[in-house]
Amino acid sequence: MRNTFFVFFSLIILFFSEGISKMDQNYGHFKKKENQTYNSNSTNQTSSIKIIFMLPLFLSSVKDEKIDNENKQLSENALYFYLGAKSAIDFLLLKNKKINVQVFDTRNERKRIINFIHSYDLSHNHAVIGPFFRSSLEEVAKNNKKTPIISPLSASDSLNAYPNVIQSEAKDIYLSEPILEEIKLIYQNNKIKTLYLLGEDPSKKMTTFIKKKLSQWNVHFQIFYLKNNFFNIKTSHNLPFFAIFLGGDFFIGKEFIDFVKNNKKIIPFGIGYHNVYYKNISLLREYKFLFTTKYHFNKNDEKKRKMFHFLKKKFGNYFNKYQLLGFDLTYDIIEKLFENKNLFKTIDQKSFSGLISKYKYQKISDKGGYINKGLWIIHL
Repeated sequence: MRNTFFVFFSLIILFFSEGISKMDQNYGHFKKKENQTYNSNSTNQTSSIKIIFMLPLFLSSVKDEKIDNENKQLSENALYFYLGAKSAIDFLLLKNKKINVQVFDTRNERKRIINFIHSYDLSHNHAVIGPFFRSSLEEVAKNNKKTPIISPLSASDSLNAYPNVIQSEAKDIYLSEPILEEIKLIYQNNKIKTLYLLGEDPSKKMTTFIKKKLSQWNVHFQIFYLKNNFFNIKTSHNLPFFAIFLGGDFFIGKEFIDFVKNNKKIIPFGIGYHNVYYKNISLLREYKFLFTTKYHFNKNDEKKRKMFHFLKKKFGNYFNKYQLLGFDLTYDIIEKLFENKNLFKTIDQKSFSGLISKYKYQKISDKGGYINKGLWIIHL
């Protein structure tokens, strides 16, 4: 007997008609309520998983061209995110489940969001993905304390206190932790005394975090921070030292590479991806260079290749960051809901590596929410 499985896509307070620029074909996904039926030979049917997306789509405004450039870009990012999310749902359909998906267009208006959450019972959903921004997330979280609220883009200390908020975007400061672990290990064996922090750190959060972490470990260095002009650094040619590149523009990246070339005793690391790394692979491999990044595509992963080809069939050769983030996040959340519809039971039990993102959630405290500490550690 053939069984039929359903994915329901419905739009809440969402209005749209055709006729907008290059995004027409994608916005067409929202013209009407969608019902799609998929077939499987399995006999194990279960009740549906219910997810709602709260995204700043600005659909009616885009259609009428009553939108400024900033919000138009935000609208496109949100749409790409949703299209990636919808593709993840399509990819998971062979899991023999029913998934009910609803979309609310926030238009990035706080009042609109407040009105919605007071008129619609979110507790019937197994997860809420969105809104994009912190203040709106807080409104949703404090009015729906038992429903998992996933923050897709915003990672903020202000969200830590909400026990039902899951911050999927890893904070930049955590990119330093694997590097500091390496430095601590080398330090214990070699007692190297000097650490240079090189590149841009406008808020000083990264340098402050690094100094605090090393102090907690009782690892003592002379620490120097320079944004640029690394050629002014006077180092001893006989003594090894650590250098962590914090990132920056092309010229700062080139300065870092020149600094490495001119210092044979350097032990270099990188926080975050920079294109100078792959332009200088041979050089950096001599130093066993390691860098950390939040986003990385591993072409050698067989499962990822299947996902990638699935997306390629849908969208051709063009992808952007938001499509891939939408795909990865939605895939991970739904997979965990397949295991247990109470997301809080599974969210921090195992990590997941998507097309470009990693998710490794940790509970902040007994009364706090969840943060993502999933990162890529790349050895050139």
